[in-house]
Amino acid sequence: MKHLHNILYCLLLIAGLSSCIADTIYDNDCPGNGEGNARDAQVMLSLSVPSSQLPSATRAIADDAAISSLHLLVFEDGALTAKTDITSKYQDAKDGTFYVAIKETEKTVSLSIVANTDVSGVNLSDTKAQVEQKLSFGDARSLTTMPMYGKVQETFDGLSRDNTYNVNVNLVRALAKIEVQYNSTQTTEEFEFLGIEILNVNVKGNIASSAIPTQNPVDIGIESNGQNILSAYVAETTNNAPEKISVLIHGRYYGSDGYYRLDMIKDQNSTEISKLVRNYKYVFSLQNVNYEGRTRNDALSGDPDNKEINARVMTLSAAEGDILDITTDDEYFLGVNSATLRLTDNKNICFAKLKILTNNTAEGWKIVDAPKEGVTFNPGISDGKGERKVFTVWIYVDRSIVKSDFNFYVTTGKIRKTITILQP
Repeated sequence: MKHLHNILYCLLLIAGLSSCIADTIYDNDCPGNGEGNARDAQVMLSLSVPSSQLPSATRAIADDAAISSLHLLVFEDGALTAKTDITSKYQDAKDGTFYVAIKETEKTVSLSIVANTDVSGVNLSDTKAQVEQKLSFGDARSLTTMPMYGKVQETFDGLSRDNTYNVNVNLVRALAKIEVQYNSTQTTEEFEFLGIEILNVNVKGNIASSAIPTQNPVDIGIESNGQNILSAYVAETTNNAPEKISVLIHGRYYGSDGYYRLDMIKDQNSTEISKLVRNYKYVFSLQNVNYEGRTRNDALSGDPDNKEINARVMTLSAAEGDILDITTDDEYFLGVNSATLRLTDNKNICFAKLKILTNNTAEGWKIVDAPKEGVTFNPGISDGKGERKVFTVWIYVDRSIVKSDFNFYVTTGKIRKTITILQP
């Protein structure tokens, strides 16, 4: 009853503001109910945050989609006129949609949102260029949350309380990610994956723009400690010779320690990636290592080992960020969100979500050798021809028929990837 009273109060206070009714859908305070003042326009923001990737013990940022702080930046005729903390509004909103109050103006208005960033260094009256220049980070290795930035694409010829405004903002991660996946069937006696060094990358960068600052590259070392996936977030970096971006693999081949250097080579023609770009993931997937490594100095000075151990870098966009387990051959890759999935308990019919990606768009992918009864795949068991994108396949299991764990395979070309389904 109290909630209904608040709705009626809002409608009386702002007669004719039809979008106020929609505010109840988003469980947000109605404009005018202790929010802003009579000279404020009401803007409804729909905020899109990049999907979360699974945490890893090897990086400081545990959840790269988490929001610890969120600020709205308002620019009038290109100058900053307001920076408003909207963290609680976002946290209380449903589906990332909520109202904000912005001062009425007849000037041209543009809006930006910055996440997980200290904005105390930007000043009112700063130009937009000055603000974007100041929004930066000093060392990606010390960050505990992912800095993100987004702009409202349209500008407004003034804001009026007599109008309503619905806008969308897509937040973009300010960092790139380099990841090494050791997907091998070798025993630790044959080869033991000990760690990696990521060489010649930036850790300082800009949050609001893709302008790469003056290079001051550093090396990042990560020990495996039994982990098979090691990664680090880095700033955008140009792949400059002689300080080229590389990954050194430290391993023990039949008891002998050695190093293997992987350059940013993306295909059989040894074409190199020219720079690391924000919001992208660069993945090396190691299969079996079948020869002894070199000394660290020899690995740094000699030819890269990409060809010998078949470890070309794969570039994944933000939309492909959920692909965490990748297998490659001489030409193509096949990736899934996980090769081991546990069913969600839903009484008799349980389910799991499998995500699949391949760059073999000529053949696509197929699911084969699944149990013939009690297991259903929705929307189907094959796709991926003609376009590279992440496909989601829901796996439904009738536990009255299938009562134990089971395997099936996802294939493309010469690649055959085992998927294990575990009972709840």
